[in-house]
Amino acid sequence: MPNRSNILNPHNWTSTYADQLFGYAMSKTGKTELAEDLVQETFLAALKAMKNFKGQSSERTWLFAILKFKIADHYRKASTKYEISNQSFSFDESSYIDNYFTEDGDWEKNTAPNKWGVEHLTSIENKELANALNLCIDKLPDNQKQLILLKLVEEEETEKVCKELNITPTNYWVIIHRAKLQLRACLEKNWFKA
Repeated sequence: MPNRSNILNPHNWTSTYADQLFGYAMSKTGKTELAEDLVQETFLAALKAMKNFKGQSSERTWLFAILKFKIADHYRKASTKYEISNQSFSFDESSYIDNYFTEDGDWEKNTAPNKWGVEHLTSIENKELANALNLCIDKLPDNQKQLILLKLVEEEETEKVCKELNITPTNYWVIIHRAKLQLRACLEKNWFKA
């Protein structure tokens, strides 16, 4: 059995891993204060779990695994809060579809996406579009933001996204649909101006 004191060195965690863990947490949350809290929670959880560390992975890998769990746990809790706070909201998909689409499945005149008039983007315009998209993603509610990041940015399978966020497939489709509509509206307002 390995000597844990030789493998784990909590006195150096902050100087060795804090920046890396913070960068990862920021990439997943986009919120400085939340990322800092998650890193602190990671260190606290690691201190409490040191006796369970078996030495089968590196110290860094172990800390990142704890952080990933903390991030997933944060979004699971946020997802549960969202579901509870929206229990009184009834989503009538048939009336929703009636408001956006004709009987033939075409867009209603007033709800159709605007023509963006972009044929080819230069490198600078691509960067500006990416910045606009990131700003629009940041404006989404936490549950929508995390779902968009997992599904569309990290290209995770729907089943894995549902499991990680602790949501049903039906809830997944409602959330991603709303997120896409909000992103479309945000981009039309802030990037593709007619």
